[in-house]
Amino acid sequence: METQKKRPFIKKTPLSFDRWEIWTTLRRILGIQIETVKIPLQENEILSLSGEDLPENSRIITRKADRMLTKGSKSFKIIRMKAFAKRFNKTNKSCNILKNGKMTRHKNIPENTDVLVIGGGSAGRYAAKAAARKGARVTLVDPGPFGGLCILKGCMPSKALLRSAHVRHLIVSELPELGLRLSGGQVDLDMNYIVDAKDRMIKEFADDALQGILNNPSITLVEGLFRFTGPHEGSISGAPISFRKAIIASGTRIRLPHIKGLEAKDIMTSDDILETRILPKKVVVIGTGPVGLELGQYLHNMGSDVTILNINPEWGHGLDRTISDAYLDALRARGLPIHMGITNEWVENTPLGPIMHYIHNGKEHSCPFDRLLSAIGRTPDTHILDLPAAGVETAEKGIIKVLSTLQTTNPDIYAAGDVTGILPVLNVATFHGEMAGENATREQPLPVPEPPVPIAIFTDPEYARSGLSENEALHKGYSVITGKIPFTDLGKAIVYRRTDGWLKIVADEKDRKILGAEMFGPGASDLIHVIHVAIALGATLDDYQRILHIHPTFAEIFKYLVDDLTDAI
Repeated sequence: METQKKRPFIKKTPLSFDRWEIWTTLRRILGIQIETVKIPLQENEILSLSGEDLPENSRIITRKADRMLTKGSKSFKIIRMKAFAKRFNKTNKSCNILKNGKMTRHKNIPENTDVLVIGGGSAGRYAAKAAARKGARVTLVDPGPFGGLCILKGCMPSKALLRSAHVRHLIVSELPELGLRLSGGQVDLDMNYIVDAKDRMIKEFADDALQGILNNPSITLVEGLFRFTGPHEGSISGAPISFRKAIIASGTRIRLPHIKGLEAKDIMTSDDILETRILPKKVVVIGTGPVGLELGQYLHNMGSDVTILNINPEWGHGLDRTISDAYLDALRARGLPIHMGITNEWVENTPLGPIMHYIHNGKEHSCPFDRLLSAIGRTPDTHILDLPAAGVETAEKGIIKVLSTLQTTNPDIYAAGDVTGILPVLNVATFHGEMAGENATREQPLPVPEPPVPIAIFTDPEYARSGLSENEALHKGYSVITGKIPFTDLGKAIVYRRTDGWLKIVADEKDRKILGAEMFGPGASDLIHVIHVAIALGATLDDYQRILHIHPTFAEIFKYLVDDLTDAI
């Protein structure tokens, strides 16, 4: 007779922590069915999952829970596993075991390591690989799921959703001016398909990132929670580890707004938007950064009634007002209300739902909503690391202080990525991660170069910039020459009916080197690289003027403006 397989079980385990707030480390298996249950708890107890009877070579993919158990809690939501679905053939990996408040994944956590990297996001992975390439024994610790913000909850999933939203807007709003008509009526949304397709793509990205670490023989990946216990010591889910050098790349977590009357149940975060399959009908977005504008337009293009609010009177501090104002106006022209400089905001809770009240341009406004999307930024995710124990100091908002070498106030501990607050974009995170990894293996660390950084916002139209703005160049002591051109002067923009856009170029008046560029328009995130290469290589206006461009293209707009600046035509 066949023996019945044992199933994982839930049990109570006493906890002993130095504070009452306990982040749960219950996890889920990819592909399983889940059910949410409530189980009463006594004080000082938490539900834990035993992995002792899990099938051999099964792997649990972990994810931080977003709730805490606090003193006096009567119950706590957990995820109960119902079935296994994912198997993998890697050896020397074990299941997660939550035992006495400690989670481990690796059977043999190293007692010491040359370089300890904290965080498996973009900065952490590049740091680990760079240090390993230099011959160091590297331990990479990550709480899971593996991949980091960009892959799991940022750049990639949001662009996957935006693609559907932009195409829907094109079909619904722009076909008539191209002489095209829909004979079948409106465009129907299949949100289950859209989200499932996004999830499949993200899983591939995450799996690829994971394999890049697992296949490196010099890197030991440990899944668990890290905390410093000294300048060269720490613990991974309770298991001690010592290190010669460490790199903090733990990333950031979402900030929530403090608005009078706003209740937690009415708040959505970017994480929620990326997973939701039922779109709220009315949404207030707080914040006009990339997250607020991109996801605000996503919701609008998918049929939600969206209003975007910001307490700052100007968008893009220090940027060209002509371009930034025209950019917001282009978004407004696509049906997206954006109110800058609001004051006295508060929420009234009524039987029909919450209402946002605020003052804009001296007038009172009221905006009913179903959900409020918080897009006011993120804060360094270092709250469980116990940085003081390692002698690592932080600045305002928890940003880790770093030198030009990326060393912290503990010279043997480095920081890279969003925790430094330098510029929270992926290209900086990967570059600084690599530099920190190399410096951690050097006797004398080197200052990290400061190349121009291209950035973009993936709305429609897109916004992008690289190098110095005019104000930044003047602040650095340059005498500058500048030029601007609208996309209404560009042939391809005219025939493609995509004339919403501007370009500005900033150059040094003395040696005529191109210092920076700012633009918005169709495909700006790709177009900016045309001028970004010139900026990075120190090209002058005269160098660029001699480059031939295909006609008609959107990239010609750079040639047209440089021709004007050099009086070539």
